[in-house]
Amino acid sequence: MDALRSLSDSVSELAASAAAKLFHVPSLAGGRSALSFDGSLLLVQAFEASEGEKLEVLAPGGAKAEASVAGFDPRLGLAVLRLASPLPQAAWKDLSPPPSLGSLLLVVAYPSPEGPEARLDVLRFAGGEGEDAYLQTAGSSFPGFSGSAIVVPGGALAGVIASDKPGNRAWAFPAERARALVASIVERGFPGRAWLGVSTIPVEAPAAFSKLFGDDRETALVVAGLEEGGPAEAALLMIGDILVSIGGTATPDPNGLEEAIAAAKPGEELAVVVLRGGERKELVAKPASRADEGWRPWRHAHGHRRGGWGCGWGGGKDR
Repeated sequence: MDALRSLSDSVSELAASAAAKLFHVPSLAGGRSALSFDGSLLLVQAFEASEGEKLEVLAPGGAKAEASVAGFDPRLGLAVLRLASPLPQAAWKDLSPPPSLGSLLLVVAYPSPEGPEARLDVLRFAGGEGEDAYLQTAGSSFPGFSGSAIVVPGGALAGVIASDKPGNRAWAFPAERARALVASIVERGFPGRAWLGVSTIPVEAPAAFSKLFGDDRETALVVAGLEEGGPAEAALLMIGDILVSIGGTATPDPNGLEEAIAAAKPGEELAVVVLRGGERKELVAKPASRADEGWRPWRHAHGHRRGGWGCGWGGGKDR
């Protein structure tokens, strides 16, 4: 019993120590956690962010703090915020390499203004190297836990939880990679996200089209809308076209389309292969930067219009 009480007290102390270094970033989706390696720059998950955008965050303990966006990586969905007044006491200085498989971990988050949360966990997997290194824990990823800290016994930071990928739970950046990402994002600033201006509808892939697709996909994407003046319309895509691939990446479903767009670079030409009238056609598109998109009307198969959209800190996707 004494050993159990001692373990409980140690875990509680570890949680309190980690919570004293976490920030809360409000959003339309309820908010998320953020942390800093120097007490000035915060790493946080974000779907969109504008240069110089100002927002109010909650510092450790719940005090309000002003911050502005210092950089944004649209491919990783990460932003770096700069605190107006640095808090060196909240900096994570002690970093740990990935622990051994099955090691006991503590995940601490600041998901809502109500205060920090914590859960015990174990390391499920550690893989990749350098810029591709990642961790996975065994526990569930609770709402608002993006940006939370993975802490090892002793208090060192081992990783930072990131948003789940499809079918991939409790995914995280190792601490050293996360720290390197902060410097990289600030250095690059706002590279812009590739954008084509096309909306699609998933349908069942006709079996007779398997040779035209060049694979055995079970679903396909039909072009349902083109933004007027957008890159897709300029490339002569048409409503009713069936997407085969973009930039060499197969697009059988929305996830495939997202991957293709994420890999594209604004301003650089890429091949767009479609099926039209039962034949393959290769078009050339030049994606624009998401920052240059603006708010323009869309042309849909049914003739109605709607405005462009993006949800900033609240979430959302764009193609």
